[in-house]
Amino acid sequence: MSTAERIAGADPRSKPAQPDERRVAVLPDDLANQIAAGEVVERPASVVKELVENAIDAGARRIRVDIEGGGVGLVRIADDGCGMSREDASLAVVRHATSKIARLDDLRCIQSFGFRGEALPSIASVSRFSLRTRRDGEPEGTEIRIEGGGPAQAMPCGCAAGTVVEVRDLFYNVPARRKFLRAVGTESAHVTEIAQAIALGEPGVTLVLSRDGRVAREWLRTTSRAERVRTMLAGEELATCAGQRGPLTVEAFVSRPERARSGAGWLWMFVNGRHVRDRSLARSIALAYGSVLEPGRYPIGAVFIDLPAELVDVNVHPQKAEVRFADGRAVADAIYKIVAAQVAAAFGLPAPSPGGFQGRKGKLFEDAAPPPGDAWVWSSGPAAEPIAAGASSGRPPGERQETPADPWGLGGDLVGIPPARPEAARPPAAPAPGPEAPLFAGAWADVAPPASPGEPAAVPGAPPLPYPTGSGPVLAAAERTLAWRSLRFLAQVRNTYFVCEGPDGIYFLDQHAAAERVTFHRLRASYDGRDVATQKLLFPVIIPAAPAEVSLVEEAQEAIARLGLDVRAAGAAQLAVHAVPTLLRRAAPERLVRDLVDELSHAGERAFSGAVDLALATMACHGSLRAGDPVAPEEARALLTALDEVDFAGHCPHGRPVVMRVGWPELEHRVGRR
Repeated sequence: MSTAERIAGADPRSKPAQPDERRVAVLPDDLANQIAAGEVVERPASVVKELVENAIDAGARRIRVDIEGGGVGLVRIADDGCGMSREDASLAVVRHATSKIARLDDLRCIQSFGFRGEALPSIASVSRFSLRTRRDGEPEGTEIRIEGGGPAQAMPCGCAAGTVVEVRDLFYNVPARRKFLRAVGTESAHVTEIAQAIALGEPGVTLVLSRDGRVAREWLRTTSRAERVRTMLAGEELATCAGQRGPLTVEAFVSRPERARSGAGWLWMFVNGRHVRDRSLARSIALAYGSVLEPGRYPIGAVFIDLPAELVDVNVHPQKAEVRFADGRAVADAIYKIVAAQVAAAFGLPAPSPGGFQGRKGKLFEDAAPPPGDAWVWSSGPAAEPIAAGASSGRPPGERQETPADPWGLGGDLVGIPPARPEAARPPAAPAPGPEAPLFAGAWADVAPPASPGEPAAVPGAPPLPYPTGSGPVLAAAERTLAWRSLRFLAQVRNTYFVCEGPDGIYFLDQHAAAERVTFHRLRASYDGRDVATQKLLFPVIIPAAPAEVSLVEEAQEAIARLGLDVRAAGAAQLAVHAVPTLLRRAAPERLVRDLVDELSHAGERAFSGAVDLALATMACHGSLRAGDPVAPEEARALLTALDEVDFAGHCPHGRPVVMRVGWPELEHRVGRR
């Protein structure tokens, strides 16, 4: 706002021009390039990805990546590819100039990494950019210099055959973008992850990564994908799964189920050599393990999918990180069937059910017999909703839906709170429990609990009513005068549930949920009081970790120490656990730290304090009594006594109910005494 306008009293919030006064205009090239850079160049790792993929497209067999200051100060990519002539080098920095495609039909059959012709001009618009290149046999090379999207300066130079691209001072002219970059260690870790993914997908290329003048990683070329994967994931026991269905070929190297991680960050997926993120593909791999793999956990490994280029569309994401298949249903089904059978044989897992993961015959596989059913079905649950053919995003086929309000299907009331249901609202009768019915569902699901005075009677024959939420009736139940130590422990059933006798009925407690609630309460109290007791390990436990995870631990080391964990970086890709909370001494340090780091990683940009409860809940889960553990009567009574000491809300920290009560009147009615 000018001085004259301020003196005249103009409103600083007023718009400079009315909509009808604006004119449509073609944006200047420098502005258009910066807009494109917002999609292509997210951080230094994006620059590395685009430039390394260009080098691979140029036929490079050796690529060196140098970064300084996390890639903000410098990114240099040197390759021994075919190089460019002076004319090609000058055109390469012009938007939408490319050698990868020439006709519309080429876009439907892309076999290169790059094809849009946007990367170099976009990068050059937000940095100090230089390119030196020479073709083998030519007497001199060409150097192109661009600063902040300005005019390109071309000049002859001496250089080796191939191409060297330097990107300095990234986002120097866009301070709003630069201030959102993370710490140097974090940005370096993202660059390392990108380089690692590219190295996995291109075993025939030697890739060297240097950070601040020191070689951090070097992946020498190998003769096969298997050799590259096993070299990169040394120490992991990997099963090799290979097969073909129609035009699709799958080659997977995946770990044992007990090595699975929370989230799919350690499961690399490649489509025609391109690293992609696809929830449907990851879910198909996880489902191939059957019930031995907990929901939300994925194996470690790499999966390579090869199919004709015309059957996959890579032009669906600004950074080409996602793809769309011509028949996503058939692809997911093929991956599941190939991996499931071979994983079961390699690790001695239960054989997959013949009808466990079904779908219609995909048009990719005309020679495959059509399986029964009209929708994807997971054998241990109801049929999933049909999905549109060709979709490769959203909820994957066979994925379980959210946990219902009554996850056990017990149908009883919670801690003496009889759920109310108006007499007029009569829902349909509950279906008879099938072979997979939850515990006790068939016995008491249709028995209405006795109504309290002033409350409407429940409808006989109605389906199990949902548990109250933690913010309402459950808290009221906790305030009632029930002393958990007053319950008489009767038995442990299936090494999972406590059966206890109370003055008003029989109580069924989930031993893991109850113990987890107690452990969480004690951990939270110790954390709030900054007094978490720790136990030193005799020898540090060394854990392989992704560079981003190492960087996360380094950034949050003080906060993690407050949780009672002494975890330190032990190199660029390892963590060392030196101490654990005394309350969790029975937990395996490796899985405890892995899941804690995964939980903190999922917190995204939130402050560490915003993820403390999730982290403590994860730690409490690992350090508590587990389902399947036999319990002595003295231990059971001690746990009941401990429940009196916690801020009990009827649920474990992850939201599962802890207890269910069956009142005496209900039981007597069921057996005919009333």
